[in-house]
Amino acid sequence: MITAHGGALGTGRNSRIYFENISTFKADAIEVDVHRKGGLLYLSHLPAPFSYKKKVTLAQAFAFARKNNVKINCDLKGRGLVAEVIKLAKEMDVTDLLIFTGSVRLTDNEVLTEGEAWVNRIKGLPYKAKNVAKIKKALDDTNNPHFAGLNINKIYATDAFLSECRKYGVKLSIFTVDSYKELKRLVPMEPANITTNYPVVASTILFETRLAEKESK
Repeated sequence: MITAHGGALGTGRNSRIYFENISTFKADAIEVDVHRKGGLLYLSHLPAPFSYKKKVTLAQAFAFARKNNVKINCDLKGRGLVAEVIKLAKEMDVTDLLIFTGSVRLTDNEVLTEGEAWVNRIKGLPYKAKNVAKIKKALDDTNNPHFAGLNINKIYATDAFLSECRKYGVKLSIFTVDSYKELKRLVPMEPANITTNYPVVASTILFETRLAEKESK
């Protein structure tokens, strides 16, 4: 899966222009930054306590995602938002498109009843190769299929870490991969997801990789 990072291709993070250009991204998913204020789920990278009513709302973002049939990665910018996001997703019939990253934790197990969650942090288990077996156990111990795997910064996507994750069956979502060199290294490995500001480039590399593999058989 290729995710268009918020503001991809210079469209502006969480902006209406970003959503209006979804069809040009050639991506499987879009990313939004979710805050809450006064009962409203709104989009902003940083809190906007005095101007939140002027921001694009999560409901509007869900409508764009459904219209374009792309998944929507809700990068939660605060704790305790999972249940509210799921409630809204159910009301708008977009639970099949729902992804969580950011401040979603294994402790959200009971309320995580829809979508797929990619965990940015597991307490006491830094994302290092030596910890992968314990990370796999922590994910499995939730007995919750909605926990899909890890959401890791590209700086942790070392060959050693990726190798251990493949060994133990830990799926990875990697962000934010923008350099062509890193896209050429990581895309052919086909992690579960790569988030990038250059989704067209990533999609082209993925297409060329699969074509080369097909021709070599």
